Amino acid sequence: MKHKKISTETVVEILFFLFLLVFYLMWARVQPNGAGPDEPMRYQIAYYIYEHGSLPVGDDPAVRNIVWGISYAFSPILDYMIAAVFMKLVSFITTVPFALLMAARFVNILLGLGTVWLALDMGKRLFDRRKAWIFAAFVGLLPGSLFVFTYVNCDALAVFSTAVIVYAWVRYLTEGWTYKNCIILAIGVAVCTLSYYNAYGFILCSIFFFGITLFMEAKQKGNYGDFAKKGLLVCVIVMILAAWWFVRNAILYDGDFLGMNASSICAEKYAKPAYKPSEKQTPQMAGYTLWDMLNQGFPKSEGFSWVELVSQSFVGRFGNMNVFMPKWLINNYMDFIKAGFLLIFLHPVKTFTLRVKKQWSVKGMFNWFMLIAMIIPNILNAYYSYASDYQPQGRYSLPMLIPMTYFMVIGYGNLFDVTVKNEKVRKGVYAAICVALMVLALFVFFAVIWPEYRDVPFSIRAFIAGM
Repeated sequence: MKHKKISTETVVEILFFLFLLVFYLMWARVQPNGAGPDEPMRYQIAYYIYEHGSLPVGDDPAVRNIVWGISYAFSPILDYMIAAVFMKLVSFITTVPFALLMAARFVNILLGLGTVWLALDMGKRLFDRRKAWIFAAFVGLLPGSLFVFTYVNCDALAVFSTAVIVYAWVRYLTEGWTYKNCIILAIGVAVCTLSYYNAYGFILCSIFFFGITLFMEAKQKGNYGDFAKKGLLVCVIVMILAAWWFVRNAILYDGDFLGMNASSICAEKYAKPAYKPSEKQTPQMAGYTLWDMLNQGFPKSEGFSWVELVSQSFVGRFGNMNVFMPKWLINNYMDFIKAGFLLIFLHPVKTFTLRVKKQWSVKGMFNWFMLIAMIIPNILNAYYSYASDYQPQGRYSLPMLIPMTYFMVIGYGNLFDVTVKNEKVRKGVYAAICVALMVLALFVFFAVIWPEYRDVPFSIRAFIAGM
């Protein structure tokens, strides 16, 4: 009996994902509880579900923060529900506190691996193999994404859901809207709905991209019945998977299906005086223009613009936004991102044209919706800081990661495909970029994260003991 030989490419992929798994586990293990923004409040929801076997109400004292007067139970809690299942499984072996926390964090580790796998697969469909690796390596090894994949939060689920949505779009480009691709899109939209509101731009873009391209496909085939059936299929799956949460909110909070107003009322009632919404000062209330906030920050005396703080923490700022990478490294990441994106304008018509030979260009539409999906999280992030709560954090813009990286890869392809004629050398350049991304990620861990938490025991024995 002959055994099928495993290709070199498959071996490389297996080794890469094993490296990511170990690296994510190392990063998650070394961080103490509370190493990420509001992690104790988020973990509290998962722990409640694990302990009680039910979902908490937003104003339940068991999950309500004594300072802010609210809980994260007002917002979608799918990530914490899954975390509670992992915690329950681990509890059959041990119930030491840190083991349960790691079980909850493991959900986001898996979401990170899933995001990278989707990035690699869609990269192979969009680019040649070397560029696909840059796509996947940047998504998985950017310090900002590494961070959210290693502590308890909903940001990882939001990024993963956007990857699923874009993956469905990419599959459509080569296969059309098959029933399988419709189901993938529906699952991505449903998960996005139950993740974080700052990722909702992808839902809006999906409605238009799916609707327009499905209609074009039906028109070309002369079968409008497919348009109705497939559109209905996506809607039904999304409703089944996601609507329950908003119905629950509407029942619990007097029709407030998003839970935002109920959360504000709860905060006003239970928060400490200085933290009540009525006492909160926003840039808008202080008379700042949006432009002032973006360029000068809030308050101006702090000396950091909103754009600067968000950009730096998008690339990588850790802990409670108080653990920093070296300035030179932040600048290098920022320059790499900006250069890659600007290089798409070497061929702007090729990238963004909507009409080719009097026919609608599906690839052009795809690129436009990718661009819109990249912009919307930043608009939502800026508006939230301006009008609701000034929090200039890059993780709120992280849902743009997949489309942003897509355009970066196009940009560098525009440059190297023309300037480096020798194919062997060009492949070497792409491979060197991937290696550099891995080396820099390891540097951030061993030079920034490890020294910050050097007192956390890292041995297997310490882990089992729950230290």
